[in-house]
Amino acid sequence: MSTSWRLLAGTLGALALALLASVLALGILMTNYSSGQGSESPFSVPNTTTQKGCYTGSCPENWIWNRGNCYYLSRENKNWSESQTACRSMNSSLLMIEDREELQDFLKLLKSYYWIGLSRTGSAGPWLWEDGSGLSHDLSVKDIFSNGWCANYQPGQDEFSSEDCLWSLLYICELRAM
Repeated sequence: MSTSWRLLAGTLGALALALLASVLALGILMTNYSSGQGSESPFSVPNTTTQKGCYTGSCPENWIWNRGNCYYLSRENKNWSESQTACRSMNSSLLMIEDREELQDFLKLLKSYYWIGLSRTGSAGPWLWEDGSGLSHDLSVKDIFSNGWCANYQPGQDEFSSEDCLWSLLYICELRAM
């Protein structure tokens, strides 16, 4: 084999090793981001993780971690009561939003209407979260229906809408960090 062929083979071998090292490094980087170890994900869509133990900074499989809380976005429609039951079966509750800042985060990426943990008893009753606390002063509910005693989140509008609790919508469950 001539010297020029040996040089070419050596160069191609070195390039192949460099390419392999780059692919491995990219795989490690992607694994760190998807498991919540990276400081910020380079992707605009929230990551889901496969780790257990939400309160240590990771979430159950198919849940989204954001700012120390875990969120489950349903793929099936249920009425408000069925949605509440589904969340409770996963040791969580329907989403409770404390302030406008929480709306500005990953919730703005949602494309569908979702039940949240906000309801009232009767048209004159106050809007209360599942834990009994009242609606924050910087949040409001657009009353669309006179019998709309349950609230859903309207994507892209940073507001809630009242709906008939028997309507079927998607829902968001939340595991709150302690």
